[in-house]
Amino acid sequence: MTNYYTKKILALLLLALPFAARAQLETYSRYNGHGVVEPNINYFTSKKITNKIALTFFGLVEQEWSEALVGASYFPSTSFSIGGSIGIEHGTHSPRYSVSTWTGRGKTTLAALFELGSGKDNYLYKANLFHKCTPHFTFGATAWRLHGIGPNFRYTIPKLQTTIWGMPAYDFEADQSRLMIGISLDIAKLK
Repeated sequence: MTNYYTKKILALLLLALPFAARAQLETYSRYNGHGVVEPNINYFTSKKITNKIALTFFGLVEQEWSEALVGASYFPSTSFSIGGSIGIEHGTHSPRYSVSTWTGRGKTTLAALFELGSGKDNYLYKANLFHKCTPHFTFGATAWRLHGIGPNFRYTIPKLQTTIWGMPAYDFEADQSRLMIGISLDIAKLK
């Protein structure tokens, strides 16, 4: 990744920090089964501007790719939201688009997103179905392009506002097993 794009993404991340009402910093590694570990760091923030509308920002940096998206989410009820964003991605002059939805009832949530960038194969999808089994343990299933489909285990440490997670998966597109291990930090709650 060129320094130019890395500096752009990091500058956007720093600009978004004071904007946050809700923010999450996450880092994880994706092991691809061939002895290669691919690190990832991403940042998401949202700030409600009315009871039903929030502004959002998402930035991601990997070893050879990065993106930054700004957008809005609409909450017609407390158990449903839909969002859209637009931004830039590493190595193209075309915009990147994203749509997302979230719904939840009780201890169960379903979230899905779809991103589209420049080029026929330049898209991403991610869907999470989670159930909070205990105040600390959440179990779910994830389908995530370039990562795979598999169970997702999450353990939250409330005093640290931190969630440790793991996801063994099979990527049918690449025809290989993968393992993702990560940590998420709820930044806004630390203030």
